[in-house]
Amino acid sequence: MLNQDLLERNLPPLLSREEMLEIMQREEYGYLPKNDFEWSVSNEKIIERRFSKGNVFLSSVDLTLINKNGSHTFPVYRLLHQDDKKRPVIICINIDKQVPDKYFPIEELAEQEFDIITYCYTDITSDDPDFSTGIAPLIFPNGRQNETDCGKIGLWAFANMRVLDYVLTLPNTDSKNVAILGHSRLGKTALFTGMMDERFSFVLSNNAGCSGDAIARGGSGLPDENSNYKVEQEFRGEIISNLTSIWAACWFCENYKKHGELNYGDNFDQHFVLASIAPRKICVNAAELDYWADQKSQQLCCMAAAKAWENMGLDGMQECDHYLTGGEKLLDGNVGLFMAPTMHFLSRHAWINYMEFMRKHLNK
Repeated sequence: MLNQDLLERNLPPLLSREEMLEIMQREEYGYLPKNDFEWSVSNEKIIERRFSKGNVFLSSVDLTLINKNGSHTFPVYRLLHQDDKKRPVIICINIDKQVPDKYFPIEELAEQEFDIITYCYTDITSDDPDFSTGIAPLIFPNGRQNETDCGKIGLWAFANMRVLDYVLTLPNTDSKNVAILGHSRLGKTALFTGMMDERFSFVLSNNAGCSGDAIARGGSGLPDENSNYKVEQEFRGEIISNLTSIWAACWFCENYKKHGELNYGDNFDQHFVLASIAPRKICVNAAELDYWADQKSQQLCCMAAAKAWENMGLDGMQECDHYLTGGEKLLDGNVGLFMAPTMHFLSRHAWINYMEFMRKHLNK
């Protein structure tokens, strides 16, 4: 059934990584800015020393990005083990400013073997069409000039890469096992980050949905006019025009708006993003009650992208003959997928599954 459903979506075939990067930048996310930045850290502070019997400290630094147009400083929080072991690292660009918060269960995370870095996305630049906040005026001093200039997702992704520049200088970072994680619009950001920066060995996408980890052709999940969920009905998930006709259009390049009427690009779909991450690893969370993200299209997107790994002689996605339900997971392949028994949320369940996926596939 799944293979037939995938065939009926009539997806364009995968291309070379270089071709897919070019298309997805030109048509959807926009081109990333040139990295003409220097960076520095200051104001290191220990916030809490008592996690995991005192073996893990929560601390923060201020990270400053500098170029010819000025500078911008934002806080970065670090959950670091206090030993000499090389540790895999998860970089999480977070929605909330508060640490800890509902998306960042810091005490539980401190019990794991991962070092974790987090910061708030609006400390990078505001989540609105204003391109005069945060790092935006350093990159676009005269505003966006071209229809293919990146939107806010591109700016957040650019900041993820600069945070990685810093994280790779930390003495205990295992540079072969660094992940980028994001939820919702930041799941889209994590995907674009991992697509563009091969230093990230793992890409962890949480409920990214439309214009992220769900293929655009077809759909299911948007409530009908009576607020009833009809999961089997076509075109029920969020669609491109939902994003490009409201303030969220600022997340993408201006060029993306032209695809709203069809709800897909004639020569691309979201499996290009996932496939371009090969041969590295990707794990997607499709939450059981997140109909807006269209869980079926998320699973089919993973299946379609998995061919990129298979074409390299690698394991793609763990075999499955049905759509996942809450609590099920497919973590054995290089393309991981699980269905959290939640709504649209970066839950403890999701964190646990992401870390399980990473443990299975750590680079030695």
